[in-house]
Amino acid sequence: MEIKNDNVLVSFNESLATVTLNRPDRKNAITGPLNEELAAAFEEINQREEVKAVLLHGADGSFCSGLDLKEHKVEPPPSWLGQSLELTKNAHKAIFQCPVPIIGALERFAINGGAALALACDLLVVGEKSYLQIGEIKIGMAAPMNLVWLFENFSPEVARQLVLTGRKFFGPELQKLGVALDVVPDNKVLEHSRELAQEISSYPASGIHAMKRILRVGSTWEERADKFYSASQGSMKLPPSTQV
Repeated sequence: MEIKNDNVLVSFNESLATVTLNRPDRKNAITGPLNEELAAAFEEINQREEVKAVLLHGADGSFCSGLDLKEHKVEPPPSWLGQSLELTKNAHKAIFQCPVPIIGALERFAINGGAALALACDLLVVGEKSYLQIGEIKIGMAAPMNLVWLFENFSPEVARQLVLTGRKFFGPELQKLGVALDVVPDNKVLEHSRELAQEISSYPASGIHAMKRILRVGSTWEERADKFYSASQGSMKLPPSTQV
């Protein structure tokens, strides 16, 4: 079964759900509608008892280029622009609430807001020459959702390296940091990710749900998201000089 929206595709094959960021003409860049559809996709997945694993990837061989800056600068502004932060939080909250493992296929790049989606995955497969970059510091912005996931899934030490340098971290570096589970040739990322997701989805549901639930015991994800966004006030608007 497949659910088709403009920006996010969802398909179900037995116990595996596949979520595809589907804006290939913009390198799967994030907009308000994409976040809205992403939240709806995971809300649907979270209600399906048969799903035991999720594969998250981007269409046409790119994971996600981050926020669609062009959409944020059009005149008149899109109707969703004033809700952009709330739509982002809603999408990530639905991802956080997913009761089964999410396997991310990081092909080519995951930049800024796209990096946050990659970091939200429980397990990440990265291409050897693919990279993750949290570059907001270079344009005078904060990256609260990236930091939420870095604190949730990794450590303050990893967070400092990724967000304070703003540089590109390629597959082998991400594996060394513990961000990537597997690093494979770039043309094998999606295939390897799907095989991993299928393997996990073959395990008993009781163990999968129990493990994911235990991993979230004591989590302060929602509280941290609120605090990090509050602390970022004043540094969330795009600078006028930002190119599109």
